[in-house]
Amino acid sequence: MKILVISNKVPYPAKDGSSIAMASSIDGLLKNKAEVHLLSLNTLKHFKGDAEINKELPSSLHFNKENVNTNITPFNTLSNLLSKQAFHVSRFFQPSVVQRLITILKNTTFDVIQLEGLSLAVYINCIRENSQAKIVLRAHNVEYQIWERHLANEKNPIKKWYLKLQVNRLKKFEISTLTRIDGLVCITDKDSSIFSKLKPDLAKTSIPCGVNMAHYPSPQLSTNPSFDISYLASFDWLPNVQGMDWFMTKVWPEILRLRPQTTLTLGGRSMPAHFKKWETAHFVLESNVPNAAAFIAKGRVVVIPLLAGSGMRIKIIENMAMGKAMVSTPVGAEGIFTNNENNLLLAQEPTTFAQKVLHLLDNSSERKRLELNAYQTAKTHYENQMLGNQFLDFYKKLLC
Repeated sequence: MKILVISNKVPYPAKDGSSIAMASSIDGLLKNKAEVHLLSLNTLKHFKGDAEINKELPSSLHFNKENVNTNITPFNTLSNLLSKQAFHVSRFFQPSVVQRLITILKNTTFDVIQLEGLSLAVYINCIRENSQAKIVLRAHNVEYQIWERHLANEKNPIKKWYLKLQVNRLKKFEISTLTRIDGLVCITDKDSSIFSKLKPDLAKTSIPCGVNMAHYPSPQLSTNPSFDISYLASFDWLPNVQGMDWFMTKVWPEILRLRPQTTLTLGGRSMPAHFKKWETAHFVLESNVPNAAAFIAKGRVVVIPLLAGSGMRIKIIENMAMGKAMVSTPVGAEGIFTNNENNLLLAQEPTTFAQKVLHLLDNSSERKRLELNAYQTAKTHYENQMLGNQFLDFYKKLLC
């Protein structure tokens, strides 16, 4: 089977959640002997040079990229108001990508074209005009739902007005996209049920993001970490900023009140300037994280403080594959296989969240139990090769 994957960023090296999700999908397809081509927008915001890409690029992958600028500016933000387009996705429509896509489609006949996220739906017309392939949207999230949740927590009235306008446009675009594709692959059953209500007759399936368990031969138990708590996130995604603000103002003070010696390290790109005000001997910021796994391993316990979002948090799967004990909000753990808190602890309220973190820090046997169960969960439910086979089974049914 020949598959063209189109992505809104280059997923190699896979350092953030969406990149890991895209790379895991490609890895699973390749392991099942599919011929996979990838066309990536190499955006200015997430730009990656050839040397960096080639370090992790699979040798059997047919790779193309197009350098583009999708940055948000005051000019394009204001000019979008005059249109009826959803700015969340319209800025990803790039003429140079259209030309590169047409060239690829003329040179190769594909069975399936897999769009990695809603923003790539802006190329559906181009695909239809130049290919007979089945078009499948791999929905990382229910996009409008993420922004509805964020909108509910926005306090600035001007931002709230603009965001509400964009969320309404985004929802219309997302619903209309369901009528223009041949199949839908959701990352969680919950997202699939939401899309089923919007378009009941659309062929769809749920396939979670996975990991290559060969990279994790054994769980990395927290025997000698340098910090009590670690958290790694990309702060160019607003829900991560919102979640960290909540943690630092509501949860962290309670942890320090009950256990003053607790230490925490926070890593991730695009950290807001206001994070600096929290930095102390107990709270260490690391904006440049060259090795995600090594950073996560620094903490005895990993926290996932998210209040908004959709889909699934890919980093949780990586953390499980490493064998890490975690405490997450219910939203943060949406779409993750949980077994009566035997592989992941959940807490909604700040006080409960703090108590569960402290319980794991002060109870090594409980922490070890959680670590081993998390590792086994990743091994059983999230191996890339198994998930890649599910993709191909779904695609074969579409092609019948």
